[in-house]
Amino acid sequence: MVGQAQQTESLGDLRAGIVTTPEEQAMGREFIAAARQQLKFIEDPLLTEYLESLGRGLAASLEGDTESLRFFLIDNPMINAFAGPGSRLAVFTGLIRATRSEAELASVMAHELGHVAQRHLPRMMERARQRKLPTTAGILAAILLGGQAGAAAMAATSGAAMADQLSYNREFEREADVLGLNILAAADYPTAAMIRFLKRLDQESRLQSAGAPEYLRTHPLTENRIALVEGRVRLYPDLEERSSLDFHHARSRIRALYGEGGVESISSDFFHEQKTDDEVVSRAARYGLILTLNRFGSYDEALKQAEVLAEEFPDEFVYRLVIAETYLQSGRGAEAVSVLRGLAEQRPDATVISYYLADALMKSRQLDEARKVVRAAIRSAPREAPLYRLLARVEGEKNNAAQSFQALAEYHYINDEIAQALTQLNNALNASGGSAYLEASINARIKELEALRGKG
Repeated sequence: MVGQAQQTESLGDLRAGIVTTPEEQAMGREFIAAARQQLKFIEDPLLTEYLESLGRGLAASLEGDTESLRFFLIDNPMINAFAGPGSRLAVFTGLIRATRSEAELASVMAHELGHVAQRHLPRMMERARQRKLPTTAGILAAILLGGQAGAAAMAATSGAAMADQLSYNREFEREADVLGLNILAAADYPTAAMIRFLKRLDQESRLQSAGAPEYLRTHPLTENRIALVEGRVRLYPDLEERSSLDFHHARSRIRALYGEGGVESISSDFFHEQKTDDEVVSRAARYGLILTLNRFGSYDEALKQAEVLAEEFPDEFVYRLVIAETYLQSGRGAEAVSVLRGLAEQRPDATVISYYLADALMKSRQLDEARKVVRAAIRSAPREAPLYRLLARVEGEKNNAAQSFQALAEYHYINDEIAQALTQLNNALNASGGSAYLEASINARIKELEALRGKG
């Protein structure tokens, strides 16, 4: 277990247990709700599933309440990631684009998990309280998220002093590095990926006039820190780095769907990468090009290329899924349903396929079956927010207003937006039509969420 990680005289006991108090959970909810006001959180089922899977895999060697960990993906070009209060970890799309392998991305997430396990943020927040500095989740979100919003918050409050107090100090960075290396090694990733990525980030920042990336501003990189990581890396086995198709699929999907620029500028990189000798990168580039063509409305060409890719690699379900995506985006809902039904039969437990199937059924006006599919998916994956948003749409299309508002309430609850969830529950109550059973269910949920909000 990583809980019995190496100890050093300088770093002390590197305990690796996840402990999140009710107060921290409440602040975590407030923090994410504030962050959602500033930034765009991605809910693409494939991308969020990938990030969640990677995060859970890294956390498997940790002790304590690992179930409390939450992973979020933010659409922002900044190279950044952070561990917020309440065991909430966020990764920016800019970071994923900057990493060149899954091991590099995992090294950053492992470092952030190290901060969580060592309770660095709660310790810094307690120090800020003792110095009578404000520690509300809204100000904290502004500081950690950085950018113009963070600067505005710091100018309007004593946030500048708080930012200084909440900057990870050298001791905490060393602890997170050492524990992060343990986490990385326990998940069978080469630890050399951490120092390689940090050095490249540092080198690129020195060459650019814009200054250091946001990640290096909140996680200062000193010569001593680099030396410590390099020395520690030698203590671990020299593992061969695996080329992860899932990582390259996710990275290509982010670049295709969320990249800036027009179809030509986005496509050119994918055309170039298709020529590489790395078969995994080449395949992912082909996938990215199909998504780019879809994004800009070239559906016939996208479908042609997707069918070729799916025929070459019949065991890779995302290639058949992108065929269904192409059909759906081009208004060919019945054909999308046909493809997705076949996928669902082969992989009945795949939540992401159920999501797309329910969406296609709804858009094809097969509402009863759509509701059946999405409700079954929710029973299997009750913490997947997009499923509740989809259910709300289906119930709305069936003119079941109360049930639609209830589903929206659960969507907001999972997204840490308690106030919005309560608003939707009150809407559901008003639309309940006098049903005693429905009113009792809604009122019970209102009491539960009001109790949660009261703990904040």
